[in-house]
Amino acid sequence: MRIFSRIIAAYDRNIVKLHGWKKVPGSTLEFLYMVPKTYKGNPVRIKDGTVIQKGDRYYEIHIINTNLSKLDTSYGNLFIMLNEELKLIGDHMRRDEAEEYKAVLAVTLLHRLARRAGFTIKDIDNPVMRRLVSTGEVILRTALRKEKDTGPKKKRVAKECWISRNQVLSIET
Repeated sequence: MRIFSRIIAAYDRNIVKLHGWKKVPGSTLEFLYMVPKTYKGNPVRIKDGTVIQKGDRYYEIHIINTNLSKLDTSYGNLFIMLNEELKLIGDHMRRDEAEEYKAVLAVTLLHRLARRAGFTIKDIDNPVMRRLVSTGEVILRTALRKEKDTGPKKKRVAKECWISRNQVLSIET
């Protein structure tokens, strides 16, 4: 493993530990973390009509970057893994202790994949935050993916990807 990859992996593990992120309950894939949050921004309308407002509870999901080298990360398989993890998040949201959670948020470069999975895609309003998050995501993906980078680079921009509780609960099991 390259030294850069080791440094990024150690940084990633420390962030996870520091913030207490937990894997999706019941997951055998170990593809996503699920982090409980309270919303603090401007209202967000999800395409099914759900509105997320200040004080609302939601889950933020993050890819388990340090496991990417062990997984088939082809586009089609990423979609399958996301769908499987969303089903498990739905199972968790059916529990009494999670009934207050209104949505799931991913902030990611993979917004085209998220759109295909039913997420509502929103630009990150703050341009400085948009650039910082995008740059951080590119660094993580570059350092921790298993395949080598080939070809010209596209400028990738992270976006907010929201999916409502009702949408998650309706995913076919």
